[in-house]
Amino acid sequence: MAILTSEPDSGQNMFQLLKGSRTDRLLLLISLILIVAAWFVIQARIAGGVAVAEIYHDQLLLATYPLPQAGEAEHSFVVQGELGDAVVLLDQQGVRMTSSPCSSQHCVLSGAHRHAGDIIACVPNRILITVRGRSASGFDAIVE
Repeated sequence: MAILTSEPDSGQNMFQLLKGSRTDRLLLLISLILIVAAWFVIQARIAGGVAVAEIYHDQLLLATYPLPQAGEAEHSFVVQGELGDAVVLLDQQGVRMTSSPCSSQHCVLSGAHRHAGDIIACVPNRILITVRGRSASGFDAIVE
């Protein structure tokens, strides 16, 4: 164990004291490698597979639908919420809520969502739609 002293002629400079042992450097290197590897594994699991829309009411998963690819038919269905029925549309642009009995209509105005991690929430009606799986774009946001 090294003891820091205020005497400049103690024979050891500050760099030598803070340098650490060979074991410390090895443990730091192993930790950094494991962190980077874990990040890649997590990213691969999040972005793996086909993109799907998961529809929830409260915290109950009602259905999971794959997002249609180019040339596939669109699907429209009704989800019953607290205030009434909401209409959800799955098409080539993504998943969108086309009508909802809520007063604010933020869920309808949010448009189509296709990227992994996107969320449509109709809070008054207690309906949540999340997009999971492979993203059409690798970017979270593009800023000019």
